[in-house]
Amino acid sequence: MRLAVFAVLLLAVTLPAADKKRKAPKPPDIEVLECTAQRASGKVSVDGRVRNTSVKVIRGLILVFDFMADGRAVITTQKGAVDEEALQPGQEAPFRMELVDPVRAVEVQVNAVDEQARDLRVAKAGPFPIE
Repeated sequence: MRLAVFAVLLLAVTLPAADKKRKAPKPPDIEVLECTAQRASGKVSVDGRVRNTSVKVIRGLILVFDFMADGRAVITTQKGAVDEEALQPGQEAPFRMELVDPVRAVEVQVNAVDEQARDLRVAKAGPFPIE
């Protein structure tokens, strides 16, 4: 009986501590505000806007586009730099990229890295349909 009471008390004490150890997920660094992708003469034109949602300046933002076939299998990945050299917290930046058309691709997803090739967390990254 004492062992059962001890086990229940031990469990009651350790459960709240286990909840505190879980860290909240980190907020995104970049948010895709809008993105459209259109095919034209062997190219895919990807246009849109992004916002710096972090509390730090992002220098040399490079967008990484994953082109996906049916079933969301990645066919190819292509990169393009945003024109803004440095993106201040809360600042928005437009982008316009002309990329090689991966013929079987039907969707594109947006990822991002900074000038030091560190992966950035992206909110609302897609996938977006290719028209």
